[in-house]
Amino acid sequence: MVGTMAAVVSANIEASCAICGARSYPECPHEGERLQIAFDQALARWTGMQMMRCASKNPSTTPRLCPPSDVLPQLTSAYSDWVLNHARNNIISTFHALRAARHQQHLAYLQSLPCYTLYHRYAGQPPIPPAQLATLHAQMQHANTLFQQGVDDDWRRCCMEYPRVLDYFFGLLDVPRLPDESEEAVREPVFGGGGGGGGAAPVLPREQQRRVKGARRESMDTQSRKKERRRSKGGTPPPPAAPMVVHHHRR
Repeated sequence: MVGTMAAVVSANIEASCAICGARSYPECPHEGERLQIAFDQALARWTGMQMMRCASKNPSTTPRLCPPSDVLPQLTSAYSDWVLNHARNNIISTFHALRAARHQQHLAYLQSLPCYTLYHRYAGQPPIPPAQLATLHAQMQHANTLFQQGVDDDWRRCCMEYPRVLDYFFGLLDVPRLPDESEEAVREPVFGGGGGGGGAAPVLPREQQRRVKGARRESMDTQSRKKERRRSKGGTPPPPAAPMVVHHHRR
């Protein structure tokens, strides 16, 4: 039974909370709270940049281009959902690619263990000496522990990129126009170095980079299809409240 559970755990590992390290369930509020803070800070930076740009314009055009500071937050609220959704999609698709690569390495290691093939063939009860089976169980459990630690580290590093990614998508806004989903800057975002998250950006091999880009395209295409279906039904519902990062979004 222990060996069977060890095999199952390796296929169902989810990242722990990037803030406190708590397990996926029950969900804790820390990630959502930190994302809200990061979003508010990115919005403040973007608003400040808009005001600075307005101040540098010709005075005759400033009233049209630069609304009062108490109006600008209301003006940008219609775009916050777009920015937050695109930032989350990029963070999560990057994490999925990292976890997929790590899972493949994990499986390759398990398959290299002596008697692992027999273990699977006999549904966790291979015809080997008890001492050898106990050793195999210990090796599998240790591998699962390392896999969990690696997944947690990948998720934590991805979450640290939120400030940079949020700044990037805020930078694409050109009020009152939302960026077109077909634009290369939206579909194939390239984030500059020295992000505000304080951590290094996860570096992916080229194969994983292609997977991330494919996941982003699929996400954008899915959103476009949903919009078309809503239009065909006669209208678009009001935008939802700003979504927070929760563990079921990582799957």
